[in-house]
Amino acid sequence: MRVSLIIFALVFSLTLKAQDPSSGTVRNIYDMLRNVPGVEISLSTGAKSQQQVYIRDSRNLKGKIPATFVVDRVVYDGDVSLINPMDVADITVLKDAAAAAAYGARAFGGVILINTKNGKAEIPPQISSYNQSAYEYFIAKEIEIRVIGKDKKIIGTGIISKETDSSIFIRKKEILKNTIEKVEIVTS
Repeated sequence: MRVSLIIFALVFSLTLKAQDPSSGTVRNIYDMLRNVPGVEISLSTGAKSQQQVYIRDSRNLKGKIPATFVVDRVVYDGDVSLINPMDVADITVLKDAAAAAAYGARAFGGVILINTKNGKAEIPPQISSYNQSAYEYFIAKEIEIRVIGKDKKIIGTGIISKETDSSIFIRKKEILKNTIEKVEIVTS
């Protein structure tokens, strides 16, 4: 299991070893996220209140807007503590403008992507930090995306082949970042 942290325009990479969920020291997803830099977990204030996860970045300096959870590519509004840590394959933390572009206004506080296992045993889990832009993450993972322009029309669909400071390239077509309203992950 991996936990990745995606930060826009940083150049270092960090890999942390997570505690083995089967050892009993990791009780829930919140325990897995506690050691990720820039991620804060609120304390539970009552029996029925849920903990909140806050991701600090240049847009959310005080970390007062909670992160959005996405489980297996679907926005998850339920109680994250109910997800069994043994079922988690990897966790990725997105904390830049591309995260908001991919998941809309709900992602202003950052996005935590949780992928569950598909029958493959991978213990102990690893926590890794992906410290480049979310576009670079989409390139590395070869994730197919749909780019929507400010005029609400589809600009392009496919896998990003290259990113520059001002644009991305999909199928040799250059798309300027300042013309992008949002980016959607294409699901099969």
